[in-house]
Amino acid sequence: MDKLKIIYIPADNLHPLPGNPRKTKDPDAFDKLKKLIEAHGFQNPLQVWKDGGKYYILCGNHRFDAGKELGLTEFPCLEYKGSREEALARAISDNKSSEWTEWDYPLLKDLLLTIDSGSIDIEITGFDVEEVESLINYFPELESQKNDKSTKSAKNIECPKCGHSFVE
Repeated sequence: MDKLKIIYIPADNLHPLPGNPRKTKDPDAFDKLKKLIEAHGFQNPLQVWKDGGKYYILCGNHRFDAGKELGLTEFPCLEYKGSREEALARAISDNKSSEWTEWDYPLLKDLLLTIDSGSIDIEITGFDVEEVESLINYFPELESQKNDKSTKSAKNIECPKCGHSFVE
């Protein structure tokens, strides 16, 4: 396997993927992305595919737009080497794979409580204050070790405050 090599590409040479089927469902998503980039820097390289002299963004179109609005003039990128069909499959698979996982909300609550010391803006987690408060207030105090799913039958529960579902 070849080692990944990050290349820096000027923003003017990067183009959105035509016909990108992934759309933003949260009207505040763009502002949230900008806040995360400001807080953490641009930590996740774009994945691009070169066709002729143009680089098309396979993964990271929304991060690219947020970074441009923040004034970034070049972006860290990973160049995908493959056919057009393989590149399009990569773009689809990147978005689809995020659907294969879910939050373990009691563990997430533990992490949020760990970092919610007042020294950082809790929203740099990607969760807004209301979501964090709902998660912290909704779940009873418990230690992660007591949440042994092997001895219980799993059932999906939806938090009435924030609407997130989790497996109990």
